[in-house]
Amino acid sequence: MEFEEFTVGYERVIVAQVPEYEDWVPALLFQMRTNESKFENSHKINNRWENSYLEIDLVPEVRTPMRFARDLGMQVLGIRSVILFEPPNRSAHPYPPFWFNIAGPKQSTGLHDHTQAAALSAVSYLQAEKNCGNLYFCSEKQEELEIEPTVGSVVLFPPQLRHGVRDNLSEEDRVSLAFNLHSFPLRDDYL
Repeated sequence: MEFEEFTVGYERVIVAQVPEYEDWVPALLFQMRTNESKFENSHKINNRWENSYLEIDLVPEVRTPMRFARDLGMQVLGIRSVILFEPPNRSAHPYPPFWFNIAGPKQSTGLHDHTQAAALSAVSYLQAEKNCGNLYFCSEKQEELEIEPTVGSVVLFPPQLRHGVRDNLSEEDRVSLAFNLHSFPLRDDYL
């Protein structure tokens, strides 16, 4: 399994190409686009929905990059994790633990981190034109790493590592699938 490894502070970031992306990326984009009217959105930032959720039965192809990320996390980082395709407790967490981000031209994603209940976070790129906005990571508010998105790649990182996405300077939408992988047993604060 080929991958690149980077460090941000003391944290490891892994980048790899998911096999057979020429097949699963178009299939997943089709599933997502077909069901856009069913998106459940969490919050708007700068006039764009930051996270758009669909149920697993509408986008079954998300399993491909998520399974690859789980296996890569185990093989490279030694992190055993489970994939959740549905939240274990809908009253506490109404959305699935994976989501789509669609950023049009001149749109970006601000600096943030993910749930502490996760063992590992990841993003996989479904549509990424040149200059569509690099993923960047910061340690203690200092930028330390930028990764250029490529279609079919997956980036694994610790959920507490702060990250954001630069402005999309292309003419096309940047589309990514983001998700968290969880330790088992699940933490009480996630149930």
